[in-house]
Amino acid sequence: MIVNITTGRMMKSLEAFKGSKPIYDKNGLLVVRGICRDKNFENYNSIKEYLESKLKENGFEIADSEDIILFMEKINEKLGKESEIYPDTFGFEIIKKSFENIGCKCDYIIGKKGELMLGISLWHENVKGAPRFVEVLCCQ
Repeated sequence: MIVNITTGRMMKSLEAFKGSKPIYDKNGLLVVRGICRDKNFENYNSIKEYLESKLKENGFEIADSEDIILFMEKINEKLGKESEIYPDTFGFEIIKKSFENIGCKCDYIIGKKGELMLGISLWHENVKGAPRFVEVLCCQ
């Protein structure tokens, strides 16, 4: 239940709740995609800076490298060995590179709050800058 509430709050913070859709919801792992409509996005120098501010605004701290490895292990454990959503040990980096290869700007951030871990990725077309697609992944 806390995973759903936390993910919903983050989507609202990103102004992406309306029209968002869960793409995975099992075993204490929730992945939701939507479109970020936050007009304040333009006030930040980078996607990373924007995402960091949203994590902190919601009471999360930025995860360190050990936390990130633990997060990925939790995700892989919950998804099982045959997952196609995040097929590698560090799926966020692979997804980021694939978006950049097709001409999008993309970045992600991972945060933690107690036992909760949350990852946010945001991407948009390089030239237009919109729409800004967002994916929030939360697990306990």
